[in-house]
Amino acid sequence: MKIKNIVLKTTRVLAISGLLLSGACSSLLDVQPRQSIDSATALSSPEAVKSALAACYARLRNTRSYGRDLIAIPEALSDNGFATGKSGRLVSENINTPYTHFANWQVSYQSIIQLNLVIEATEKTVLTADLKKQVAGEAKFLRALFYFDLMRAFAYDPNAIVASNNKGGVPLILTGVLDIGQVTSPARASIDEVYTQIIKDLTEAIAALPARANIPHNATGGGAMALLSRVYLYKGDWANAAKFATDALASRQGTFASNASYVASWRASVNPESMFEVLFFNVSENIGVNESLQTTFTTLTALGNRTTTGGFGDLVPATELLAALESEPGDLRRNFYELGTAGRGTARIECTKFLAKNGTQNLDNIPLIRVSEMYLNRAEALAMSGNEAGALTDLNAIRTRAGLTARTGLTGAALMTEILKQRRLELAFEGHRWFDLKRRGADVVKAPATLAFSDYRVLANIPVREIQVNPNLVQNVGY
Repeated sequence: MKIKNIVLKTTRVLAISGLLLSGACSSLLDVQPRQSIDSATALSSPEAVKSALAACYARLRNTRSYGRDLIAIPEALSDNGFATGKSGRLVSENINTPYTHFANWQVSYQSIIQLNLVIEATEKTVLTADLKKQVAGEAKFLRALFYFDLMRAFAYDPNAIVASNNKGGVPLILTGVLDIGQVTSPARASIDEVYTQIIKDLTEAIAALPARANIPHNATGGGAMALLSRVYLYKGDWANAAKFATDALASRQGTFASNASYVASWRASVNPESMFEVLFFNVSENIGVNESLQTTFTTLTALGNRTTTGGFGDLVPATELLAALESEPGDLRRNFYELGTAGRGTARIECTKFLAKNGTQNLDNIPLIRVSEMYLNRAEALAMSGNEAGALTDLNAIRTRAGLTARTGLTGAALMTEILKQRRLELAFEGHRWFDLKRRGADVVKAPATLAFSDYRVLANIPVREIQVNPNLVQNVGY
């Protein structure tokens, strides 16, 4: 039976992502220039397997993924961002209105299904041993990333759970779908079960992939170590969070910028600190002036040019974030924020981390994991496990690189407060703040009202279409 015919003839919608079956298959159709492809031969050549894997990398550029939402919305939901209302976008997210949250469910499961097919194809398709290892490793890295982002949006983190609101993790699907008979309606797996699978995938990716590559746009062993460090940090496994941060740094995937080169590193097309970065290289991939990260964060088209208005500057740094950046003189990170234009309304201080670095407006590459995060992961993990001297060393690596003086004698709560402050300032407008507050069970203190960690709005709502077609799928509390 042909895949396209399955999609056209069936009226059943696959539980998990509405039109997931058609979504996965339409991507597979792109692999070969045909109107339909046989399920038995869909991924039967090395070229088809590599093309299917590339399609999953491409979905990271989707607006609901890292093209905008997974970078911008964590700043809007948290205390880092202020929605200007210049286009009306992100205003509801900024005041934590119910149902305005992450919407990465469908694109994630479309990718997961296709990655499952790719992984299965490495065992069934004639590939060289090296290619089989490489493709399977990259696919497992991506599957882990998509599952991790689903968990961050729709479930509690293992170390911070409101028991009365906890409905578990997300459905685990580990096989591909090429035939209507393979369609299932899985329930939500437990939080621990999903994390176990994420860790398994990343561990296998590390074993399969080279430690580093010249460019960070494909998964490497070092990138997988870095993501695993982040996963363990969210899990509250401090020993492994520190270990894999150390391993990631030792991989030399990405270079820790010096004090002199730090600001310039953010002006390069490819950030030298990137351990994994989403690549935008073709004008056809341009998200455009409505929802790209450039237009979301700034009205500027070039540094210092207030005469030409480009984007909307929908989300700008909150007053408290700017105050924290200015609390110590000489912080180089203040250079990433400057006054925008008045072309869309009141001129405001805006973030310029994404500002046409590729030479084209709204076509910035997006660093997902930077070397700096590894120092911060390790600092927090060491402090939480009692190694305060080691934590202070990593904290000071971040402080001195930012142009601040090294701290001495910090211990206990004061040390942790400073680590979390530096994490906030270092990773601001890179999509971390909301998730950092959530994984630590912290309230979001901001105007017009504080959002308590116990509030149901901490979790995103599972799309209604998924609940309607899957009787085993339980919605999050409050929706």
